[in-house]
Amino acid sequence: MKRSVSILLALLASLFIWLVANLSETTSDIVSVRVLAHSNLVGHSNVSGESVTVTAAVSGSGFSLLKLALSSKRTVNLNVDPADLVHRDGDFYAISDNSLFKYASELFGPSVSVKSFLSHSLIFRFLQESYKRLPVYPVSFITCQDQYMLYGEMSLSQDSVYVYGDPVRLESLDKILTRQIVHKDVNHSLHGVVALETPAGMRLSQNEITYSQNVSRFVEYSTLVNVGVKNLPAGKQLTVFPSVAKVTYRFIFPISGAPAQNTSFYIDYQEFSTSLTGKCMIRAENLPDVALDWECSPQFCDCVETSE
Repeated sequence: MKRSVSILLALLASLFIWLVANLSETTSDIVSVRVLAHSNLVGHSNVSGESVTVTAAVSGSGFSLLKLALSSKRTVNLNVDPADLVHRDGDFYAISDNSLFKYASELFGPSVSVKSFLSHSLIFRFLQESYKRLPVYPVSFITCQDQYMLYGEMSLSQDSVYVYGDPVRLESLDKILTRQIVHKDVNHSLHGVVALETPAGMRLSQNEITYSQNVSRFVEYSTLVNVGVKNLPAGKQLTVFPSVAKVTYRFIFPISGAPAQNTSFYIDYQEFSTSLTGKCMIRAENLPDVALDWECSPQFCDCVETSE
């Protein structure tokens, strides 16, 4: 009896070794998976209406092919670049076998190699949806350390997105906001990713975007300037009160020389001609690139027109 058990165990061990050795060898087979395509086609659903079957000749270890065979009934959710989809007719889009090779790992796993696809293309149907393109506006609360300030407008990777949903709801929407971007005591430029606020019951073409905000250290400098007049017609005179103002600049640190030596300040006669009170804002031209900001005191001048 003991001898029979020993023989049986030896046979099982030999069978196991033979099985492992054979499954470890590279072999080829024809395998299939069901595919549900996800994409970002303008004016269409972001997921195909039905799954389709993709069949390919692959090579890999016996273990890899066995694993594929055991999971053949699963459906692969495949994210497809819209650039790889070619419009055929109506809601139907095709992806060629050449383009499919870049998705081989997602389709069959990284442990097998795809030799060829048995079909020259796959056809997916993406149903049309009502949509509207809307601008994106950042919502931010940013404070800086002393001697630092925000420089320029916040930049977004996308200035607009597509919104999908009920046509009546779409008519009432005019913009999409980001989630609040909060940074405190900042002393360097900012970069990050922020989610978008999705209106209830709607879908966005993308759910997040990247943002960047320049922050610079500055040095403050004040000086007195003369206020001139620009665009004055022939035969007219415009007297401004006061004719001298105090300007405070904020320059990018460090500065050298006199960066604002070519900057001039003026009252625009064309603005005065449409003014009801005779008060006009002091404006600047030829500000240097290193000027982050400037303030003028006073901001407005009283203007009186006379004829020569």
